Amino acid sequence: MQKIILSLILMICLISILISGVTADSTSNQSDNSQTLAVASICNQPYALCDTAFCIPDQNDPSKMRCSCTVENGSSVGKPCDEWKPVGMYYDDYWRQWMIKAGYSVGQVTSTYSFAHAAPIEGNEIDPNNTPAGYTGDVYMKSCSNATGNGVWADCWDAPCTVLPKDINADINVDRPASQYAVCDCGLMVNQSEWDIAVHGTDLCDNKTLCNNFIISGASIPTTKVGMYKLADYLRENPGVDSSQPYEAAFCENCTNCESNTSAGL
Repeated sequence: MQKIILSLILMICLISILISGVTADSTSNQSDNSQTLAVASICNQPYALCDTAFCIPDQNDPSKMRCSCTVENGSSVGKPCDEWKPVGMYYDDYWRQWMIKAGYSVGQVTSTYSFAHAAPIEGNEIDPNNTPAGYTGDVYMKSCSNATGNGVWADCWDAPCTVLPKDINADINVDRPASQYAVCDCGLMVNQSEWDIAVHGTDLCDNKTLCNNFIISGASIPTTKVGMYKLADYLRENPGVDSSQPYEAAFCENCTNCESNTSAGL
C-alpha cells in the first residue's frame, strides 16, 4: 500500500511541474458544498473522479492541493452540466481511449462524484441484472474523525482538472492518446472534526491512521449524504443509463467484517 501511495505522490509531483493549472478554491474551515449540492445536476459526460485520491500541496501555494484522479465517462453529480463540459478532449469509441484534440496541449475536465468502482456487496445493488461481466469495484466510503478538530482533507468537488497526453512529446498538431489520470486543483479543508473519504478495499476500511496521516480527497458528511441520495435516485429512475455504476457506495466506518456492512441508507 505504501508503495502505491508513494507512486501516486511522485506522479502528481511530476505532472505538477509540467502543467500550470488554474488555482483551486481558497483554504476553508468548513465546506458549503452541501448547500450547493442541493441544486446540483446529474450529467452524462466526461469527468474526473477523485473519491480515493491522495493529494500533495501545490508547489506554488501550500494551501492548495494537487490530487491525482481517474478520468471517467458517464453519470455523475456536479454543478450545472454546461458549466463543466470537457475541453480539448473526447473518447474514441473505436480505440476505447481518451484523446486530446489537435491544437490542445492538455485536456480539461471537472471533478464530480459518482459510484464508479463501488464495492459490489450483497444487498447494495442498484440494478443487479445490469452488472457488467467481470465487474471488480472495491470502493467503500470511510468515515474519518479527529478528536482535536485539527483534521485536514482535500475538497475536490467541482475542481478544475488537467489531463496530459500519454506522450508529452507527441505532436500537438494531431489528436493523441490522453492519460487515464487527471490532476485536479483542490481546496484544502482544515480544522475538521468529521468527514468522509473513499477507500479501495477492506484493508483500508480498518486502517485507523489513514485519515490523519495523509491528505485525501473527501467531503463533509452532509455533502456525502446529499450527493449520494441524488445520484442513487437518478440511477434508480433511469435503469441501464450507466452500466459502470451497478452498485451504490457502502460505508465501512469502523468495520471489522466489511461484507456485513450496511449500505449508505439509500
